[in-house]
Amino acid sequence: MNRQTRNIIQYILFLTIGIYLFYITYKDFNLEELKTELYNINYWWVLLALLFGIISHISRAVRWRMLIEPLGYKPGFVNTFLSVLMLYFVNILIPRGGEIARCTAITKYEKVPISKLLGTVVTERIVDIIVLFLMVILVLILQLSKMDQFLLTHPEIQNKISNFFILKNFIYIFFALAILIVLFFIFRIILIKTGLWGKIKVYIHNFKEGILTIRKLEKKGWFIFHSLFIYFLYFSMFYVVFFSYKPTSHITIVASLSAFIAGGLAMLAPVQAGIGAWHFMVFETLYLFGIDKHDGKIFALISHTSTNLLILFAGLLAFILLPVLNSSKKVSRKD
Repeated sequence: MNRQTRNIIQYILFLTIGIYLFYITYKDFNLEELKTELYNINYWWVLLALLFGIISHISRAVRWRMLIEPLGYKPGFVNTFLSVLMLYFVNILIPRGGEIARCTAITKYEKVPISKLLGTVVTERIVDIIVLFLMVILVLILQLSKMDQFLLTHPEIQNKISNFFILKNFIYIFFALAILIVLFFIFRIILIKTGLWGKIKVYIHNFKEGILTIRKLEKKGWFIFHSLFIYFLYFSMFYVVFFSYKPTSHITIVASLSAFIAGGLAMLAPVQAGIGAWHFMVFETLYLFGIDKHDGKIFALISHTSTNLLILFAGLLAFILLPVLNSSKKVSRKD
């Protein structure tokens, strides 16, 4: 089985799992009941959530430019912003594929080497994980008893966490790393003989340079601000949707933060747009805070659907605008 076939099978498998999770979550709803629920939504709150979403994308584009500039390039803000919109759009179709798409766009229209851009993406992701981890710690401190209750009601998750920390898993990881190191040196010798090692070294150097741009930032304070601001907007986008639906309008900030974190962790699963997995984690977490599962499912549907409709619309617009706005560059080069 070749790599392309394997990727297609993997894609279909995860999509099927997501659809199945979504189906078992909403199979008890009938269409008329759902129409009634959605008719009573206050969509002004949803529009406010979408506004927060757009601002978060702007902030992410600004932060990414800050990482690119120490490399000696100054990509246009519009191109950077549109490429960020492409990132989210492609991620809906191909999990993790958006990072390649946005780097490819900037390479094409701003002539920044893609290997360096991928390095900046790694830096971004590390920073994002740190911020998310800090939020997880905050939730654990504030709601430790609720997390215990969640694990007690979901023993399969508790077992998976416990099994991960047993000694044999660390032994497996150690041997896997050892094998990878040995394979690396074997392939390195082969690549040196074929002359490809020089090209790979250049690529690795560019990649490393992209990762280390954070050390050369002129405005580190602003970088930290945007890193926190992005997640503040993500949370605000999530939080205000609670007020659009009467049964969830009394939610506390701590409860909504817990559900937000649970949804964020669900997005780590390689399922397109987190479909099914995100809904499950959110309504189950809300249930721990006294939100009826039916109401939690409605909220999850509103929040997830509105966010992804924005991403689809904005992403399609970005795909259309990028070549149009950069067409003059091609003309000037010919001249």
